[in-house]
Amino acid sequence: MLQLNSSKKIAGLVLMLVTAAELLPHCTPLARGETFKALSSDSADHSCQVVLRSAQIVLNSVTGLPETETDNVGRSWFAFEATVDTASAPLKSGASIQLLYRRQRDSTWHTAPGVAVPGASASLQRHQFRISNDTIAARNGDITSFPAHSESLQIIPFLQSSDGRRIFDHNSQTGLTETYTLGSANNWKTATEPTLCERAGRGSATLRFLGDWSSELRGEVHPGQSMLVEYDLSRLPNCQGSSYNGLPAWQTEAFVRFFPNGEEYSSALNSFQGGTMLSLPARFEVPEDATRAQLWFRTRGRGCEGGWDSNFGKNYDVDIRSGITSSPTWAGQWQLVKGPADCSSFSNPTPLANTEAFSDDQLDNACYAVEAEVLVPGLTTSFEVSPQAIQAQVNWKVDTGQRGNQWLTYAGRNGLNYRYRWILPAASLRTRSWKSLEYSFQFSTDGLFWLRAGKDAGNRVGVVEPRKIEHKH
Repeated sequence: MLQLNSSKKIAGLVLMLVTAAELLPHCTPLARGETFKALSSDSADHSCQVVLRSAQIVLNSVTGLPETETDNVGRSWFAFEATVDTASAPLKSGASIQLLYRRQRDSTWHTAPGVAVPGASASLQRHQFRISNDTIAARNGDITSFPAHSESLQIIPFLQSSDGRRIFDHNSQTGLTETYTLGSANNWKTATEPTLCERAGRGSATLRFLGDWSSELRGEVHPGQSMLVEYDLSRLPNCQGSSYNGLPAWQTEAFVRFFPNGEEYSSALNSFQGGTMLSLPARFEVPEDATRAQLWFRTRGRGCEGGWDSNFGKNYDVDIRSGITSSPTWAGQWQLVKGPADCSSFSNPTPLANTEAFSDDQLDNACYAVEAEVLVPGLTTSFEVSPQAIQAQVNWKVDTGQRGNQWLTYAGRNGLNYRYRWILPAASLRTRSWKSLEYSFQFSTDGLFWLRAGKDAGNRVGVVEPRKIEHKH
């Protein structure tokens, strides 16, 4: 259990959230292709759980010409091969690695399994794929040249858990449904640098130390996973005026000690970039045999005495749970709640449409919030209430702006479900001209596999599309 310091101080700087994906190595961009429709149980991997290393058309070692294979009805297809690295841990838990592919003009996606081969780093397992059926047709047996310039092949590797959830390789892409393309533009081959994604990211939980001296846990900390620490720098402000040659000269650090073996680590929590001091999360890898941890913080600067945040010398205790919580299996039951402008209370919920419209007057004079429920067997169905075990986020963007994630607030339970709330960002919307806001909720218990919830109609066919809020003039 995370023990909190109950004393209150005035909050200063707002903690800038940085997702776990931004802390891990990224792979260089590959050629991008058409999109596929993601299911509600699909996730985009940005933590090197699954990464395409290379893909190319297969050339005969003697003639140098593209190789073809004939299927069981006599059709001839060009052969392709791909190399993919995956995290070892999910494979040990029953996950499988597959490659999704289709030719440009094919409306159907096909899957192919991989074969484990040596060659990856210690935390990764390499797999080799060879695909030929339903790739690109070798018309009239012509193998004297590469396929036509108008043809292309879209591919995307993914890990599939034993219960059907999938995470797709997006370590070099920003879009949630982008794929890689092989075609004449890249000479039917592509590859990433071998030094990128050398180490797989692991599941994570997030500890947040907020400016009002409260703390919260998002997800459960497990052995062998990661612990992400977000810290509001206003908790230790006494060295923030330190400078040298006109530049900031102060640092705030996080320290952790794991038990029973006493391993200690530290990490910086701020960095001066582009003329601005940024707050950065710290990431600590939890030892496989750890049972609990202690955290404390220090700030220091040039000519500054410094200071400590250590729960009055007792440090902050964190429980590390050996059991793995099951994953979310359902999310939905959208509702709208309304309250006074200060968001101090909310009315009884009302049904929420896929698309709602709000005027400036409505957003100015009241507080609106969106709620949805999630089911996690064995967790939300238990008599014990443990909302901190679920990582609940909203993914949203305004018009063509950048998408961002924001934590949801636990709002109670309804039957076998937990309910989470997102207060609409009225203050942000008032500062801009906008037409439409898109949003979806996502839930996880391990920080890797996420269950997404969006439009009701989309959920019924398993495809997640965002819900909308439109600006009513």
